[in-house]
Amino acid sequence: MSKIGWAALPELDRRSIVPLYRQIYEQLRSAILSGTLPESARLPPERLMAGSLNVNRSTIVHAYRELAADGLIAQRVGSGSRVAQRGARAERGVAVPWWVTLPPWRVGEFPNILGELAAKHEDGRISFVQGVAPDEPSPLGELAQSFARVARDPRFVLSYGDSEGYAPLREAIAERMAARGASAVQARNVIMLTGSTQGIMIVAQSLAEPGDEIIVESPSYPGALQIFQICGLRAIPVPVDDDGMRVDHVEAVLRTRRPRFIYTMPSLHNPTNATMNPDRRARLTTIARRAGVPIVEDDPYGPLVRDAVPLIASAPDSVVYISTFSKTIAPSLRVGWLVAPRVVVERLLLRKQAHDMATSLYVQAAIVDYLDRGYDAHVEDLHRELFARRALADAAIAEHWPRTVRVAAPRGGFYLWATTPREIRARALLDAAERRGASFLFGEAFYAGNGGDHQFRLALTAVKREEIAEGIARIGEAIASLRT
Repeated sequence: MSKIGWAALPELDRRSIVPLYRQIYEQLRSAILSGTLPESARLPPERLMAGSLNVNRSTIVHAYRELAADGLIAQRVGSGSRVAQRGARAERGVAVPWWVTLPPWRVGEFPNILGELAAKHEDGRISFVQGVAPDEPSPLGELAQSFARVARDPRFVLSYGDSEGYAPLREAIAERMAARGASAVQARNVIMLTGSTQGIMIVAQSLAEPGDEIIVESPSYPGALQIFQICGLRAIPVPVDDDGMRVDHVEAVLRTRRPRFIYTMPSLHNPTNATMNPDRRARLTTIARRAGVPIVEDDPYGPLVRDAVPLIASAPDSVVYISTFSKTIAPSLRVGWLVAPRVVVERLLLRKQAHDMATSLYVQAAIVDYLDRGYDAHVEDLHRELFARRALADAAIAEHWPRTVRVAAPRGGFYLWATTPREIRARALLDAAERRGASFLFGEAFYAGNGGDHQFRLALTAVKREEIAEGIARIGEAIASLRT
């Protein structure tokens, strides 16, 4: 490490898959424990350190917070960050097992932003954090009847089932995908999953190796970004606008680089709520096929978008399609599915078996029953509810938020994506909003690298309909407090 005044300046490897904040944390931690940074030594202010390293200030904030959490530094308003006294460090139990210092993709260590915020359910708090289906319309009545009917047959309760999944459910999924335009999909192309996140994991492990590059949307689904980090993959970010992934940027990347796959959420994108227009869909599949790069299509919200033809419909030989019933029925079912060319299915199935031998046969059988009895009507009701909730949110925003807060236009999905003016950072806004009893997810969680300092996501489905306006009003109060 080179010197910066009174402290050591970390040396960053920007091609490494280790996040920049983690590189900074590890080098400062090593300097503190070795005595290179002595007790009471003052660390550079966050802004100065960020400027010297040419990184976002939030990266330094994150690294310093990790050091403080380990008891290695003490932070006080007005006096900055200083190396903690040895006695204080001993009390915090700084000594850790050797395996905790392994690279993050080997032990699964990454910032648990989602877990920290999702756990906040204090009385009176209006939490726009979790992307779950709304309480109404509820599928529970008819779904309970489906489970009751299935429970009468012990085969579904007392059996593991096939690794590929329950055949009638795979056939039903193939039929429904054909109805959406993907006529080439057959039951033999379908693998049932224990949640769609499992599908993202087995695809990442099967199609790429640590150190390989992949293309991801920026911003993107945090769960996928965490999986890619664990697998040691290097993300090439591509921006998203109101019409979805910027395919012109994908084309520019493919001229000079050969990523292992392209990860995209083309329908009701999380977090921006954008749906890729037909021209971009056609262009994306064309350039990907021409470059020989497969597309991983993550489509949990697809059934909620009328006339949105999946990418796999036009490129069945070069798309791996992943979806789930978590968003249209209930997350606790933990049932998703994956569609791929048969030769790829066979490879992915081996990886699936390493995670679990089979997805719950009991739940799969109940879903088949529900698909025949109430699912389609429920999806229609849910579709209308999502638009109604966004209308309530838009009205409340017009009343309580300044025009300097920009809100992404796409409607109809679970989320509302907003951008604050330059003088307000999303983390500061979250702190102010939580003091007023409202919470949301700040934008940094959705970026593979730096980004999101001035963006945040509201999950409009996470609260009761009558709480939407009040929650937005509380956030408006928080915005006003930061502008004064």
